[in-house]
Amino acid sequence: MKSSYRLCIGALAFAALGLVPGLASAQSSWPDKSVRLVVPWAPGGITDILGRIMAQKLSAAFGQPFVVDNKSGASGNIGAEYVAKAPADGYTLMLTNPGAFVTNQYLYSDMKYRPEDFAAIILVAQFPNALMVNKDLPVKSVAELVDYAKKNPTALNGGSSGAGTSGHLSLEMFKSMTGAPVQNIFYKGAAPTKLDLASGRIQMVLDNIPGYLSELQAGSVRLLAVGTKTRLPSFPDTPTLDEAGVKGYASSVWYAMAAPKNTPAAIIRRVNAAAQAAMQAPDVQERIKQLHGIVMGGSPEDAIRFFADESQRWKGIIEKTGAKIE
Repeated sequence: MKSSYRLCIGALAFAALGLVPGLASAQSSWPDKSVRLVVPWAPGGITDILGRIMAQKLSAAFGQPFVVDNKSGASGNIGAEYVAKAPADGYTLMLTNPGAFVTNQYLYSDMKYRPEDFAAIILVAQFPNALMVNKDLPVKSVAELVDYAKKNPTALNGGSSGAGTSGHLSLEMFKSMTGAPVQNIFYKGAAPTKLDLASGRIQMVLDNIPGYLSELQAGSVRLLAVGTKTRLPSFPDTPTLDEAGVKGYASSVWYAMAAPKNTPAAIIRRVNAAAQAAMQAPDVQERIKQLHGIVMGGSPEDAIRFFADESQRWKGIIEKTGAKIE
């Protein structure tokens, strides 16, 4: 198993650098027309917001339109498959979350692409998941929540914006590490999930903070703990889940850009450099800070190593929890 895993990551690294025998160097004229930036999720979410930020910056950098194309469905698989099968000419790129690069391969038995079908470009940003509860739930800490769940084994319903999403897997990991009995209910998107949390139809989520800012500010949802290794500067009084007793818990959603494998190395490097510059722009840094995110960046090789580490970690978690999507 380990040897096949290393082979998979090696293939991904090979693709990311564009070092495929027989490929000609990228023409210096690229791009001489518009570039499609596929976002495999619906408009309005963090993936879409980041995609539009990057599209605007890349359009300015290259003097050609970078057009966001939302191709949502199947936890990102529809859009990711489209990109995986697109021509490797630099005119189809993708910005998405861990599903395409890491988790979906362990959740779906009928995926029509593999992570090694992509050439990594750059890590864009990371957003912590957080444990949030309805305001009327009679608990004030993670320990009280776990105790309440065990004393009332049918009382807690958790929610996530779809099977295979970060919210789904983060909640399953929490259940596995604490033994808390929580029913995980799948919604079709973030909007109905947070609506039902705010109204009390479900009692808890372990999801991205940015999607729940209005509910947190309104007081209909309370923040109990964050999934980062250290406390968030924007919520200094909120403990991490590790501090709150769930030792070793860490969960966040990260976003990265990629292209179809065999995309010429020169194009990968040019997009990486432009994206890196975009992420250092004060307005981009401020926008991501407002969303309680962390700017990432780095080389394509950095992204490959990060994917490999995350793949190993989530593979173990998914196997332990038994999460599967048919």
